[in-house]
Amino acid sequence: MSNSRRLGLAMIISGASLWGLSGPMLQWFFQETHLSSSDYLVIRLIASGIFTLIFLSCRKVNVFAIWKHPRHWIQLLLFAVLGMLGGQYAFIETIQVSNAVTATLFQFAGPVLITIYVAIESRRWPSKTHLLAIVTALSGIFLLITNGSLDQILLTDKALWIGFLTALGFAFYTLQPVSLIKTWGTMTIIGWGMLLGGIVLYLLMPSFSFASMAVALNIGTLSMLIAIIVISTLSFLFYIGSLKYLSPTETSLLSSIEPLVAALISFLWLKETFGSYQLLGGVFIIAGVLFLSMKEKEEEVMILQQKGA
Repeated sequence: MSNSRRLGLAMIISGASLWGLSGPMLQWFFQETHLSSSDYLVIRLIASGIFTLIFLSCRKVNVFAIWKHPRHWIQLLLFAVLGMLGGQYAFIETIQVSNAVTATLFQFAGPVLITIYVAIESRRWPSKTHLLAIVTALSGIFLLITNGSLDQILLTDKALWIGFLTALGFAFYTLQPVSLIKTWGTMTIIGWGMLLGGIVLYLLMPSFSFASMAVALNIGTLSMLIAIIVISTLSFLFYIGSLKYLSPTETSLLSSIEPLVAALISFLWLKETFGSYQLLGGVFIIAGVLFLSMKEKEEEVMILQQKGA
């Protein structure tokens, strides 16, 4: 195994574990502060973006060079608004309207959308293994939502729509920034993506106030906020960075520990309980992603990486 592949494996495993941890931490934070997901996200994105870009500047990286290339900064803006902000907002909003594990599992359905997109882009029908993966994952989502019966739908309409957007955001920020990362580096793209996404959300929220945020926080919740910002920033850097060494399908396989970590922490710390069919649905979603990782035909994914999908 090459050193670059080892690095990629270490990055995706670390990133997935940290992201699985951040979900329950966010759920606790919202329960304790009653702040909105938008309030949190403005602070989280702007603070993380500024910290990342300052860190790079201290290491003599010219973080402004990308703005000399219109084609690249247009792609960066798309990533910041639709990928970073869109994916993050949907994930956090899903936590608020349901719980951390449900949000993580919806995000984990993103690889199914990636597979469908790859099939359309390459104009090739998915392999039997990939079709099995799609059916398995969709069955898992059905069980997660209904707990095995249409009469027991456990999620609101809002949770369903936001959950779908979470999966869509995951697929977008996995595929869209590949060429930018290869040209400018992971931390530069993530740093600008976070800062720009946070600024856009701030401009869309005239009611947001840093003063009201300060009043709503105490020592405990402020400490948790800082911890979440650090952990979620690292998880993004590790996840997106691993795409430089691994294919999107491989990252899907190795990120299977995300919902497991989220479920374990939610059970032990937040005392969350889940129906037996919901748990089975989680297993189906994970199994579907594992099917996607089987390397029968990955040429289409590599083509997308080369094209900078």
